[in-house]
Amino acid sequence: MKKTEAIRWDKLEGQADYYAKHFTPDSLHKYPTSSHYTRNWDKLVGEIKEEEKTEKLEGDAALNQLFQQIYSDGNDEVKRAMNKSFMESGGTVLSTNWSDVGKRKVDVNPPDDMEWKKF
Repeated sequence: MKKTEAIRWDKLEGQADYYAKHFTPDSLHKYPTSSHYTRNWDKLVGEIKEEEKTEKLEGDAALNQLFQQIYSDGNDEVKRAMNKSFMESGGTVLSTNWSDVGKRKVDVNPPDDMEWKKF
């Protein structure tokens, strides 16, 4: 139901107009929390992606970004080779060559100064 007058009720029960507060709608927005300006979210997403491309990372973050870029830009064989080599080697080998990785089981190959322990 629509109110006959633009008033705000503090309580649902009451006898007099003592409980009602008058207000005038000063905006055209449907909800009180609605913004008075609009945003172009597609433009904002584009700006964020551009910032991510131009951002200069260092150390492990740069290396992870490189692997993510190789994985996302690669075809299905590259993705399959990366997944198989990483999983079978326990994270010690990462290969993009499916013709090599697809034929054999990838062995664990830790760095020279480390020892592999299975948990």
